[in-house]
Amino acid sequence: MGTEQTKGVPAGVGIRIVLVENDVLARKPLEYLLTRAMPDLRIVETFANGTDATQYCSQHRRSIDILLTDMHLGDVDGPAIAWRLRRAGSMLPILGITSLPLNHYHNAAVAAGMQGLLPKSNIAQTVAALRDLQQGKPCAGYESPAMAVARISKSHSVMRVLTDTQAKVLELAADGYDSNGIAQQLHCAPSTVRKHKHNILTRLNVTTIQEAVVQWTRFQHMFNLD
Repeated sequence: MGTEQTKGVPAGVGIRIVLVENDVLARKPLEYLLTRAMPDLRIVETFANGTDATQYCSQHRRSIDILLTDMHLGDVDGPAIAWRLRRAGSMLPILGITSLPLNHYHNAAVAAGMQGLLPKSNIAQTVAALRDLQQGKPCAGYESPAMAVARISKSHSVMRVLTDTQAKVLELAADGYDSNGIAQQLHCAPSTVRKHKHNILTRLNVTTIQEAVVQWTRFQHMFNLD
């Protein structure tokens, strides 16, 4: 899949962001503080989960300048959003925020191709980072979206070689579900699940679903998503 081109947004034009925060009690004050500190900021959409945010950012790239996401969302977390977008060739700048110590998610943010990770409580620092990203400058120690796409496109990983449905099948298998249980969770026939499992083994070049689960678990640990 071809990758898109991206440049810094000229100063004074304003910044259009998507905000992902699953805690509504935190999201509303965050929206207020950000827009108060940045009069030219426009929050074009907010999401409480990573699945919808990933889909929206994939489909509306031209109307978004920056994705601002909490790191822990409960379904598809911040690093996994970034990884999926980078895997698809998206060069959307992505900034992570968290209420936990930064070292808890730092490695995951870097590995996933994000452009920075900041404490959720420090609005001034977040504003400064958004301004820098507006000009195409990632936070210190983080790569540009283009570099992240190039690196991830060359890497071999569970999330890069599997479809979203296959990844969900593997996630459920790792949680202990058999084919019938996975079928119930995904609202499909057990035969469909068995076909997905066969394709997973082929794509990961392993002989058992247990070996595939080991690869999945390693991926989860790399992103601190457990």
